[in-house]
Amino acid sequence: MKNIILAALVTLFISGCGDKKSSFILSSTSEQNLTETTKNLEKAIENENFTLVDTLDHKITADEYNISIRPQKVIRFTHPQVASMLIACNTSMGMDVPFKMLVWNDYEGKTHIEYMNPEYWSLTHNIKDKKCLALINQTKIAMDKAVDSISAK
Repeated sequence: MKNIILAALVTLFISGCGDKKSSFILSSTSEQNLTETTKNLEKAIENENFTLVDTLDHKITADEYNISIRPQKVIRFTHPQVASMLIACNTSMGMDVPFKMLVWNDYEGKTHIEYMNPEYWSLTHNIKDKKCLALINQTKIAMDKAVDSISAK
């Protein structure tokens, strides 16, 4: 029995390692610079009927404290009705509303877009209701469409 448990833990550890990011974080790249990608992503998010809340520039804050970080911005957005319905599914969903996407540059200057896979919300917030799961899926599709519309192909 100990060997089975050990084998399962080793398998879990190995499958969690590697260069590929977890499916909990969805990632894409853009051929545009950080500023253009951010502006175009904001427009694409609005085209998917989300409301832009704000865009935070972490680099500006880090620079104020003489902390060196790569350029990055967080776009926060919502769909008030969808967000309210998700919070009704489980109050803890309020921690993930508004929704967020991170736009950042790597050391070579390539622009990346990352965001939490909405499907992860069902696990994080223990959501099992079919209507709520369908709403999460619709939100994921809309977020994916916004990113796909500006991503490098």
